Amino acid sequence: MARRNDSGVPPETMAEIDAAALRPGVPLVAVDADEVLLEFAAHLARWLTTVGYELRLTRYELEGAIFPVGEETPLAFQGALSLIDAFFEDETLHQQPLDGAVATIERLRREAQVVVLTNIPRPSRDNRARNLAGHGLDVPVIANVGGKGRALAMMAERVAAPTVFIDDSPHQLLSAARHAPQIGRMHFRGSPFIRDVLPAVAGEHDDVGDWRAGETLIRRRLGL
Repeated sequence: MARRNDSGVPPETMAEIDAAALRPGVPLVAVDADEVLLEFAAHLARWLTTVGYELRLTRYELEGAIFPVGEETPLAFQGALSLIDAFFEDETLHQQPLDGAVATIERLRREAQVVVLTNIPRPSRDNRARNLAGHGLDVPVIANVGGKGRALAMMAERVAAPTVFIDDSPHQLLSAARHAPQIGRMHFRGSPFIRDVLPAVAGEHDDVGDWRAGETLIRRRLGL
């Protein structure tokens, strides 16, 4: 008999949370991938030039930021979305880690459990897991849709231990604050390509610009 799902978490995401086999009583780090563990926007910008487009970031949004080369009118939303999906299909296996990410997560894994909570398109989820494993991050990868707060609340309830969530997206940190207010939240601003366009986040959270500072604060939040 199928288990009833009243959590608001997509069934595929719930199945991946189940498969992560989270251990009760062990601190948890839930970390985003793009612009936190892995370079994204700079890689996307390079890839776009190979298909006749360019990225012009003036704010923390891809909508309205992708232009045909040499033109002044941005690509319409659906066209931009199709290009981003194509990027993940072509390039997920080739994304490179940000400075300090791999070493920091590896150290934290000795004392805590780590999952990657990512909003990558589901068809590219397995390639994301392969890419991370190839960099030495063989951890559960959970593909989410929309706000991450409900998935975080589910995981925090299962571990019943200190939990920290790390993301570059203000929207996702606010989702976490709404649905899982008991967990620590960290706004990661360590990607140089997007640092100048990242808006501030309202509410209580840690704000860090690199993984060295991030590790110190994560350890403090988890009591390690």
